[in-house]
Amino acid sequence: MLQLLLVPLLLLPVEFGRANDWITMGEDCRLIAAGDVDGDGCADVVTVNGNRDLCLAASVHGWKSAPWAVLASAVPEGEEALACGDFVPEAPGDEVAVIYPDHVDVRFDYRDGRLLGVRLLDEGASGEPFARTQPPLSPALPPPAYEPEALVLDSCLGDVSGDGAADTLTLYTCTRPYPHRVVRVAPGLAAGAADGDGDGLADVEEAEFGTDPRDRDSDGDGLLDGWEVKGLPRGVPLGERIGLFQSGAPDADARLSPLRQDVIVLVSPFEGVDPAALAAEIPAIRQLYAELHAVNPDGSSGVAVHFRIDPCAIPKADHTRFWGDLGNERLAPRERGLLHWMQVTPWGGGQSSETGDMGGAGFAHDVFAHEFGHQLSLSHTGDSAPAWCPLYTSLMSYAFSYGFDGDHAAIHFSDGRFRDTALEERALVERLPYPYEQVRYLANAPFRFPLEDAGDGTTKIDWNHDGWFAEGTVEADVNYGGSTYCGIRREHEAIGSAPCLAYVGDACLLLAADRTRDHLWLKTYLGDEKWSEKRALPNSGTERDPVLVGGRDFGLVFHHHLYGWRVTRCDAGSLGEPVPISDLPALELNACRVGERVLLVSRGDTNELEARWLTFAAGDCSKPAVSAPILLETRSLVVPGLCVDPTDGRVVLVTSMNNSRGVPFCMRVTWINVAGDGLWEQETLWTRGEASGNGCCSRPVVAFNPAGQLNIFHQGGPDATGQMIAYRTSRVGNKALDEGWLTCMLYDVWTRSRVPVGFASGPQGAIFAYRWDAGGEHINWLATAHDGFGIDREPMRDFDDGEKISKWGIRHSILTMRKE
Repeated sequence: MLQLLLVPLLLLPVEFGRANDWITMGEDCRLIAAGDVDGDGCADVVTVNGNRDLCLAASVHGWKSAPWAVLASAVPEGEEALACGDFVPEAPGDEVAVIYPDHVDVRFDYRDGRLLGVRLLDEGASGEPFARTQPPLSPALPPPAYEPEALVLDSCLGDVSGDGAADTLTLYTCTRPYPHRVVRVAPGLAAGAADGDGDGLADVEEAEFGTDPRDRDSDGDGLLDGWEVKGLPRGVPLGERIGLFQSGAPDADARLSPLRQDVIVLVSPFEGVDPAALAAEIPAIRQLYAELHAVNPDGSSGVAVHFRIDPCAIPKADHTRFWGDLGNERLAPRERGLLHWMQVTPWGGGQSSETGDMGGAGFAHDVFAHEFGHQLSLSHTGDSAPAWCPLYTSLMSYAFSYGFDGDHAAIHFSDGRFRDTALEERALVERLPYPYEQVRYLANAPFRFPLEDAGDGTTKIDWNHDGWFAEGTVEADVNYGGSTYCGIRREHEAIGSAPCLAYVGDACLLLAADRTRDHLWLKTYLGDEKWSEKRALPNSGTERDPVLVGGRDFGLVFHHHLYGWRVTRCDAGSLGEPVPISDLPALELNACRVGERVLLVSRGDTNELEARWLTFAAGDCSKPAVSAPILLETRSLVVPGLCVDPTDGRVVLVTSMNNSRGVPFCMRVTWINVAGDGLWEQETLWTRGEASGNGCCSRPVVAFNPAGQLNIFHQGGPDATGQMIAYRTSRVGNKALDEGWLTCMLYDVWTRSRVPVGFASGPQGAIFAYRWDAGGEHINWLATAHDGFGIDREPMRDFDDGEKISKWGIRHSILTMRKE
């Protein structure tokens, strides 16, 4: 049986320095080894991933690791260890040994990325035990800074820095900020060496400057100590705005420092950006990062952001190009791992890689700070799954990107002060364990929650806006500050109409037109966010959006044929034949059940509304009949939404008209009392007030949640192409909030459609549907989401932006370098 002998390298240092993160990998990697595979004098890291690829992370002059590269594929499973060494003397560099219980595969000679040889060693072939270097059993290595509880999976020795002293490499399995594995390297401190840790500063200089002679990167910012004192490697310039460290210099803020975290960003302005205006924004950006909740070795706080301005503006011809392509042209390969890059446009908004080194933004300081925060590993949500937590006050959240407590100048990164409070939307406590002064911002935009100082160091909060502070728990959608959410969007296929949803009994049905409008189809919800196969409705080709009405025993599909409206009976498992509806004009319509009857409301060309009762002779759906029309006083610019209020049985009619200021498509609600066949229009309210202009530009959907709260799903803000943004407007008891209405955007400004949305609430949950018309690969695709009232399944909480940047993002965003 093959023996595996663990032996040290020829030169074993007396002690090790402080470890730093070297390279990350996926959870499917469990073994590492180190050796000079590429023959440049520095040990490289190897591993085998779950795809059975043998991968190499080469050392770049001992400074940093290069990104992973695949050396060989189809590595057999079952390995127990990896090792590196000069096992094949005739081959250049070290070879990789994949060690199995009964044999060893030596992989060698990787010229031009091609594996040229595999040699098998076993006890009969070699006669000698196979050697693998391993560090002392208990090296004094600190675990990852962002996860001190991380567990060790594997370790080895290797001269990563190429100075003749063995360095310790340790593989940790981590869960923060996401599940991954990381190799940390502790430099070997050779006795008598002038620069023990190999950071470019002699130990006597480190004593003079106050840096750590055992740590190559004393401040943990991804820039070696020597680079911040003597200049960046490879001749990379700093630019005229950035100086090198000088102890006691009066302009220390403008200089790099090995005792304070620094980040360098190369900014390439678009042609048309005023250089003076851009320069005026830089101090505010620097101040925001200097205020981060993080303490540096020199006692200062935050991160110093340094700007190198590209003298060559990006020409107008390139303004429509992808920022990543421009970044690859502007940020030289030799600068990767040292600098970040940002394009700056004359407009707002932007986009950046997360935990990366490239992106772009408008020139304003708030937008730039937000997008650059992504590069330093910040998301929009901290570490919560739901977005826009009211307690996460960071400028990274869309709820606070442009203002805090009503003040644009007060935007900031979050320090995590409310971290101990988790908000569970299904069970919210209407009291916060913080003084009123700390949380009074919640009474201001964008949330506007009613607050009251409890007088005992806590604050009462009306999470559900019902007008009072509950003693128990309440359910409410509270993270609507930037927008709200109806659940994960699950794509179906391209469709040719608005989607419709309705419950028939306990099952939710989904209706849409085929993308060619050749026919309509139905799906039945199966639970667990899965739907049945489509069932095509016979003879249902239509040029208009269909209507789906649910019911206890069966549903009805209304679809317009060239000769008029037809109705088809349906349920979860069967479909009837389309039947013409006589005496029903060929106008746009909507419908809802009122008891055992169906109320139809048609909209004419002059915005008048006519109501009719639909009945079936002797309950036979093949014999529909409509009553004489009832002309309503209410008019509408769109097909109205309608539903029965479960609290009093009245019909709720949602319409859209011009307000007194001439603003079109303003949404209003009318309650109608039903008496026999008569309809009596009662009060009408403009949602959010008559002057608000709360828009409704397409057929709305009216629904009540299990608590009896009125919700309207509608669309507004049409652009020049007719694409509309979706909203949810809810009636609340807090009359001080827009006259008792709360309106929230659904998802974001990019979620747009030219057709109405669908919604239904019932035993299988609240389900939302829309057609994506905003462009891209899946144009006109249907998507459904299954948390339609916005009640998140997971908790949300505050987050410490400074901790993540200082302990993870600032280093990992430039973790690797390119080989020259």
